Amino acid sequence: MPRVPLVSRDDMPPEAQGIWDEIGGARGGVPRNYLALLNNPEAAQKLAVLGGYTRFGTRLDQRTQALTMLAAARAANGHYVWTANQQGARDAGLTDDVISAIRERRAPDGLDDSDAIVVRFVQELLSEQTFSDDAFEALRGEIGDAAIIDLLIVATFYDGMARMVEALEVDPPGGMVSDLRP
Repeated sequence: MPRVPLVSRDDMPPEAQGIWDEIGGARGGVPRNYLALLNNPEAAQKLAVLGGYTRFGTRLDQRTQALTMLAAARAANGHYVWTANQQGARDAGLTDDVISAIRERRAPDGLDDSDAIVVRFVQELLSEQTFSDDAFEALRGEIGDAAIIDLLIVATFYDGMARMVEALEVDPPGGMVSDLRP
């Protein structure tokens, strides 16, 4: 049971219902995590704009984006974010072996070099709040400077989202069950 109510459009003041419509329109409906965050419509709106960029506006290819999102969700033990992004990760070409390696904290071991570079960078960033010169230069060689900025935004956005939703105790969407363990 979430710590805050899951908001419906009708619960919101009329002047804030447009925010509901914006979030739902951009995502094909209002996701469960935003149902909690909409207890503060203005904050949810700003977060949704950044979230839209992380999903649809970055220079990252789908595979790199999926690796980044899952590595960030794992770093935060973010059950909701991890579970909600499983199908998208598979659609982006991540195999069950790659997903399992991230879930079981074996990654970057067992990943091909390109995937390992991304996951290692995200792990260092989120566990140490920095990253080694080696990790940075390896990632730079893979994706370039502009995409590194996008990767930093995606990693920190999903880390933050995972932590917010965990703090609010929002269950994964659609009755899905998380397979993460602390």
